[in-house]
Amino acid sequence: MIPGHAREALWKFFLIWAGIGLVTVAFRLTPAWAESLPLPGWCTAFVACCLRNGDFVSMLLACCHVYFSAVHRLGLRKARISAAIILVASGILETVGTLTGIPFGSYTYTDAFGPRIGGVLPWAIPLAWFVVVAGANLTLSQYWQGASRAPLAIATGAFALFFDFLMEPFAYAIRGYWIWAGNYVPPQNYFSWFIFSALMAWITPIHAKPSSKPDPRPAITLAIILGLFIAGRVSHGI
Repeated sequence: MIPGHAREALWKFFLIWAGIGLVTVAFRLTPAWAESLPLPGWCTAFVACCLRNGDFVSMLLACCHVYFSAVHRLGLRKARISAAIILVASGILETVGTLTGIPFGSYTYTDAFGPRIGGVLPWAIPLAWFVVVAGANLTLSQYWQGASRAPLAIATGAFALFFDFLMEPFAYAIRGYWIWAGNYVPPQNYFSWFIFSALMAWITPIHAKPSSKPDPRPAITLAIILGLFIAGRVSHGI
């Protein structure tokens, strides 16, 4: 576990990075725009690189902070087990999904969401599943007093469905993270997000009693990501 002051610095960096991301999404700034700026070559190349890889970096930072919160709430062992199960299970699920079309529907990943594992699955995808499942469950269990594991898992699945509903037009129509066959998101995609998110929340030791000192960072992290989706959709009119 990293020292507290390092975590605070990383959290501030995430907030700054997310703020810059919100501006780039709202004003539809692209690497091509950066390369057209009348700046030194190294500067335009740096800005273009940040724009090209910004979404992957954002998801990596978000995953780190949700994991830190999980360690705070659950302890290191349970946090590691939960992270391992969610990351591996979602990675297998998404790899099978993109290769076979089951259970989400027929889609193909691109290079727009950062590097891919074996040229198939972007590293950011399992990280996103962890952010959504762990972040939602940690938030719900903190503020939903007295809720047991099963209702919290169902609520986590419902949040994941809502998250995916806001994400899909942003991810495939605006950012081009993946391509749906026929440019159509099948209903089974949303149903699968609900089922598998709820299942991951139920089978992992992510469930925890409320902390005496609440950590709002999972909720803030999720709100930031949803804000980026909304800003992108509004700016593109979808």
